[in-house]
Amino acid sequence: MSNESSNELVVKTAPHIAGPMTKNRLMQYTFIALLIITIVSAILWWPVTAPTNAEVTAFKLTNAWQMPLGAIVLLNALIAIGVAVGADAFLHKVASDSELNTWSSAVFGLIVTLSYSLGVPSMAMATDITPQDTLTAPYAFVYVALISLIGLVVFKKVQGIGGRKYVNPAAAAKFLVLLPFIGSVFLAKDHFASATAGGLGIPSLAGAIGGGTLPIGGNGVASFTTYLQGCYSNPMNPAKLGDLNSLMILEKFHGWTGGASSLAVIIVGIALFVIARKYVKWRITAAYFISIVALSVILSTAFSDQGLMVRLLFEVFIGSSIFLGFFMATDPATTPYTGLGQIIFGIGLAILTILIQTYMNFFGGSLLALLIMNLMVPLLDRVGIHKPFGR
Repeated sequence: MSNESSNELVVKTAPHIAGPMTKNRLMQYTFIALLIITIVSAILWWPVTAPTNAEVTAFKLTNAWQMPLGAIVLLNALIAIGVAVGADAFLHKVASDSELNTWSSAVFGLIVTLSYSLGVPSMAMATDITPQDTLTAPYAFVYVALISLIGLVVFKKVQGIGGRKYVNPAAAAKFLVLLPFIGSVFLAKDHFASATAGGLGIPSLAGAIGGGTLPIGGNGVASFTTYLQGCYSNPMNPAKLGDLNSLMILEKFHGWTGGASSLAVIIVGIALFVIARKYVKWRITAAYFISIVALSVILSTAFSDQGLMVRLLFEVFIGSSIFLGFFMATDPATTPYTGLGQIIFGIGLAILTILIQTYMNFFGGSLLALLIMNLMVPLLDRVGIHKPFGR
C-alpha cells in the first residue's frame, strides 16, 4: 500500500528479495539478458522478408505488410514494452495501492515479444487453421499489444491483489488472446488431419519417427526431419532445406522469437544464472532439461525411432521449450519457493510437456504445461519446508 503508517509491517508481492540484490536490480539484469536475445533474433531474421512474395500470392495476404522479419521483431518489442510500462504507470497513477514496477513491466513486455511466434514456415499450407497474417505485420503488432495489455492488467496487477500470482502472466494472456484459434491449439484431430482436410498435417510423435524420408508411425506423412526442416528453414529459399542440427541449435526462421537461436538463449540464460545465482530458480531449468532429455531417450527407445537425435533435438531445442525453460519457467512469482519444490516443478513441467507434445500433437505443449504446473505451486510450496523446533 502507498499510505501505510510507520508501525505497520508491509509485505510486498513476490518476488521477495533480501540482501544486496534488489528486485529492481534483478529485473534490470533480466531485461538486459532478454534484450540481447531480442537483438540476436532481429539480426538473424533481418535478411528474411515477411511475408515473402510467394507467400503473399499463396495465402492471398492482401493486408500484410512486407518488411524485414527482424524489423517486426524490434517493433513488437517496442510495442509490448510501451504497452506494459504505460499500463503500469497509468494504474499507479489512478490506483493508490498499485505499485510502480517499471523494470518488471519492461521485462514482461520483452517476454511477451519473445514468446510470440513469427515467420510463415516454408511448409505452410493455404488451408492451415491459424491465419498466416497473425505471424506477420501488422496483425502481429495488434496481438502482441493485446497480450501485453491483458497480461499486465489482468494477470500481473489484478491477479497479484491477493498476494499470490497463480499463473504465469505472459503464458495466460497469450492463451486468452489466441482463444479464437483454440481448435488448432488443443484439438489433436485438427493436428493430425491433412491440410486438404482442413487440418495442420502435423506429424505424430506417438510412434516411430525417422530421419531421411522414413514416414512417421502410420500417418503417411513425410519424415519428421523433413517436417522440421520445412518448418524452420529460410523461407526466402524454400527449395533448399537447412541442416537439422544447425536449424534447431543455431538459427530457426519460424516460431517463438526468443527461440530463433537456441545457442543464444543458453549462453545468455547461463550468464544470468551465474550473475544472479542466489536469486534465480535455476533448479527448475536444470530439472526441466534433464528430464526432457531422459524422457526423449525413453520414448525414442520405446517407439523404436530410426534416429534418436531427431526427437531429442526437437524436444530440447524447439523455441517454446528452450526459451520457456530459461526465462518463463523460472518466474519468481508463480513458481515454488523451496529447492525441492522447484526440482519437482521442473520434472513435472517436463513430463507434461512431453505428454502434450506426443499425444495431443500440440508442439507448443510447454506453455500449456507451465500453466498447469503453476496451479500446483501452492501444494509444492509445502514440500521441503523445515518444521520449526519447539512450540
